[in-house]
Amino acid sequence: MIIAPGVLAQADSAQALTGVYSVSLLATVPIVAAAGVALALRRSGAEARVLVWRSAIAALLLVFIGRALPLHWVAWVMPTTLAAPLVALGRVRVGVDSVGMSANGAPAAIGGLTIVNLLLAFYVAGVVVVLLPSVVGLTRLRGVVRRARRVDADDGWRRTLDDARAAALGSGSSRAVRVYLSSEAAVPMTWGFARPVIVLPESVLHWSDARRRMTLVHELVHVRAADWPTKLGARAVCALYWFHPAAWWLARRFRADCELACDGRVIASGARRSDYAELLVDAADALAAHRGSRAALALSRRDGLRGRLDAILDPRCVLQPIARGWLAVAAALTLGIAGPISAVQLAPTRDVLTTLMQDGRWESRAYAVVGLARRADSVAVARAAAERDPSPRVRAWARYALSGGSSIPLR
Repeated sequence: MIIAPGVLAQADSAQALTGVYSVSLLATVPIVAAAGVALALRRSGAEARVLVWRSAIAALLLVFIGRALPLHWVAWVMPTTLAAPLVALGRVRVGVDSVGMSANGAPAAIGGLTIVNLLLAFYVAGVVVVLLPSVVGLTRLRGVVRRARRVDADDGWRRTLDDARAAALGSGSSRAVRVYLSSEAAVPMTWGFARPVIVLPESVLHWSDARRRMTLVHELVHVRAADWPTKLGARAVCALYWFHPAAWWLARRFRADCELACDGRVIASGARRSDYAELLVDAADALAAHRGSRAALALSRRDGLRGRLDAILDPRCVLQPIARGWLAVAAALTLGIAGPISAVQLAPTRDVLTTLMQDGRWESRAYAVVGLARRADSVAVARAAAERDPSPRVRAWARYALSGGSSIPLR
């Protein structure tokens, strides 16, 4: 195909926006599925719901990444209202890609509309804006660690750390976790996956052994559950789907239930409910006075604190951990749902495309004829357009699509 200078970016921008729109619709499937399962588990322990949210986060990332894979299948399911953005972007791509025919029989290129590039730039800017606080936070956290003092075996409360490790990670765990003391930390925080780090405020040196143990168990449970990388995954989901309200709702639910799950582990390790509730209130007050980094997982936050306290102090509230076998079940279900969804190309229904053939704009008919040529039940309409459509551009697109070519992806 002959591509004029500056046109390729226009066509690629329209295709990219088409993909973003389609994947945002597909993302609704795993979110709704996760919400339904979580609703059914509302009386179960928080760990069960956290597993659901983790699966949904992983599914959303897989669905987005899967758009780049070469294998796809077309789902002709989009009604008129939902198909309208696809049709509009299809018109732009037709206007960009076609005016006459090139030497090989494919539509040659002309100039396009800058609005498409502006919309794509707006989307990319949104992704950057959402990710930037996490990048800045990680940079600050590295600085905190460089200036912090590492806890070593000579500290008087090292035995408390070993006890907390056994309670949170298991007595036979060899997982290396670095623990630091910092005057810059208002509350305990943890981050990292391959080399996890826990930073404690220097005030812990004046705490009782019981309070130190509860704090360390909470942070080590975050490490065991890989909450920090999942949090980064949730942030990536919010960035990629920043215009999708359900993506932000999913991230909030994960954070809330993640803390409840850690609270449950602390209570299960033998901590008194009243003592632990008091620790959370003090930590929330400290955090309010000295805001911590958003890139780390903190012991307590003001948002959602009342719900956590209610769950901790209510002996009827279920805080039990779930069996590890459910992890394999969740992974299988995630792949089973996200895999097929990531391969879907959403396309307008046959009725929508047929109606477009009556549109007075040749761009609409050209876009429609490409889709009709790909459907066995409507290829006759495309053949008729190749012969009788009043626009030579539509006839060219029809012949090109019928010959097996198509430069207007429908996804």
